Amino acid sequence: MEKSEDFLRLMADEIRAKGIVVIEKVERMPVYGEPYVSPFFIIGINHRGTISLQYDGLETVFRPKDISVVYPNHELFCRNTTPLYKATLIVVSDELFGQVVSINTSQGRFWHETFPHFHLTDSQYNDIMNIVKALQTVQRLEVSSKGVFDVWQLHILTTMIDTFRRENENTPLQQSSNLSPRYYDAIKKHCFEHHDVGFYAGLFCLSPKYFSTVIRQETGHTAGHWIRQYLSSQAKIMLRTEKEMRLNEIADELGFPDLATFSRYFRRETGISPSEYKLRVKS
Repeated sequence: MEKSEDFLRLMADEIRAKGIVVIEKVERMPVYGEPYVSPFFIIGINHRGTISLQYDGLETVFRPKDISVVYPNHELFCRNTTPLYKATLIVVSDELFGQVVSINTSQGRFWHETFPHFHLTDSQYNDIMNIVKALQTVQRLEVSSKGVFDVWQLHILTTMIDTFRRENENTPLQQSSNLSPRYYDAIKKHCFEHHDVGFYAGLFCLSPKYFSTVIRQETGHTAGHWIRQYLSSQAKIMLRTEKEMRLNEIADELGFPDLATFSRYFRRETGISPSEYKLRVKS
């Protein structure tokens, strides 16, 4: 079985060169039984069978005609798939996805979904698959303007996904301030030094109370939730990959004053201590 690092090395160059890679007839994930963190934006469409996994530590199951949208640097832990499992994966480079976000401000919604998947109706599923087929057709073209086609087809696809989700959840389309994607970028940049909401509110020249209200309206969660989620995700990645670092060094890197504070935080967020987590992913 390939390790996640081996799989990414094989795919990374192709994904970055092409911008979009459509992987058809996926019958199993590249990694089972260990955390897997992709650096790419991924859309997954389940055709048949189910897959059980954890997404950022939360249990979930993808079923037939479920569609998932996974942003970079979120942790997946695949447990198993049924024998008849089949899916399509659309993997997008960070550069191309950045271009799509620049023309579609609603993309911040998916970035902050606790469970980034939902079930499609039959007509929605057919509409999505028609766009996927168009993407595959464009990938076969040898034209200088292919990158433009890629951006707009991906823009259409992500807009359709966002629209279908809102329809199925009966959620009205609201005017977004587009604050949450910028907040997420700020967390990625400053989270190791600043764990408090007040710092981020100050970056946007807003009061902490108003800032928190807007983030909750846009994402359904508190501003503090996203700091904790990102920090926990990064802690898991470091505990798994930085094998030579001691726990107190990881705590310091993540911006905690000492190991005891980091251990209390990690246990509160995950239910286990950092040392227990490290042993678990190692075994």
